[in-house]
Amino acid sequence: MFYLALRQLLSRKKQTFLIFLGVSFGTMVYVLIAGVQLGMREYLAEQLLNNTAHIRISGRERPIIKDKLTERFFSTDENIKWIVPPSGKRDEARLENPGGWFERLSQDPEVISYAPRLVVNALATRGKINKSISITGVIPARQIEVSSLEDYMKEGSLLELRPGGHSIVLASGVMDKLGARIGESISISLGTSGPRHFKIVGKVRLGNQQFDDVIAFAHLSDIQAINKTPGRVGEIAVALVDMNKSDELADQWSLFTVDKVESWKEANASFMQIIAIQDAVRYVITVSILLVAGFGIYNVLSIMIGQKQKEIAILRSIGYSPRKIFSLFLIQGLLLGFVGALIGLSLGFGLNILVERYDLGFDIGKGSHLIVSFEPSIYITAFVAAQVSAILASFFPSYHASKLTPLEIIRSNL
Repeated sequence: MFYLALRQLLSRKKQTFLIFLGVSFGTMVYVLIAGVQLGMREYLAEQLLNNTAHIRISGRERPIIKDKLTERFFSTDENIKWIVPPSGKRDEARLENPGGWFERLSQDPEVISYAPRLVVNALATRGKINKSISITGVIPARQIEVSSLEDYMKEGSLLELRPGGHSIVLASGVMDKLGARIGESISISLGTSGPRHFKIVGKVRLGNQQFDDVIAFAHLSDIQAINKTPGRVGEIAVALVDMNKSDELADQWSLFTVDKVESWKEANASFMQIIAIQDAVRYVITVSILLVAGFGIYNVLSIMIGQKQKEIAILRSIGYSPRKIFSLFLIQGLLLGFVGALIGLSLGFGLNILVERYDLGFDIGKGSHLIVSFEPSIYITAFVAAQVSAILASFFPSYHASKLTPLEIIRSNL
């Protein structure tokens, strides 16, 4: 049956080639679009995880609320009217018991590592040039375990940040605006104390201008000292064995603490909405292309059945059942989809390799080339979609052919 189906396809080489081309083009376009989109998604997700990790535990802000103060300090019988309503926050957001979190996280089998951090706003000065920056106090060895920040270092290393060393790593945009270089010193002022001199020991470039223009890194103990908050931890970044469990674990941990526990998806909700829109667009494009390819298979089989009616009559006369006739033309449709999908996967893979080598002309952190994903799920999805399209497009012509009888074929040709 397979041999007969192949012979019939090869008898109309031009039509068969065009259908192969249609299926291949649809599969290739999906692989190309999905590879580029998922590659950029991985890049953006990595950028976000460098700042939030899989789960971020931070102190809740405690705003001063007028009604709550009134209830606390005055009886309900008194009619209180504030001349200047209280506002603001009680204190900076911070973890009340970081040591308790350290103990819990170190014993949790779902946790790979954790990194305490303290973020402060500061003024960096070099000569007459001032620049407002955001300094993240980190423990370098732990920070490397929860993020890929070290991979984005252009000069130096995070590990050169040592306690008491008053050293600092600046983002590329900050260094450019200050006109600073590795090995030079700059003054850092937090407002809580006089300026301190920090030596520049590294340069990092994330490829995101929003971050590269403001961020810097120093050792946690140095930031605690200059901020006059010894032992304070603003947040803990947590890396999980399975990042897909971040929502579940964040919800569980939130039950026994007043601290704010956020998964990376929750902390970047707007980014996740963009991902959902991208996925929807990609699947709409894919369905549209494969529908066109499916109609091509449908038309070819319909025409072929019309032209092969005499052969169908002969096959029925020598004992071929309707089921075998159905299988004959269904196999042809599946062959068109199978071979076309394989060609499309190969072309898509080759195009993705070429696209990955394309130089954007600017640095996006790890290089200046476009990031492309080669996830196996892309190719599996493309292949399955092509097969589903081929099966649906082949079913109705094959079913129609199986219902033809020799007598009907002879009458239709009179």
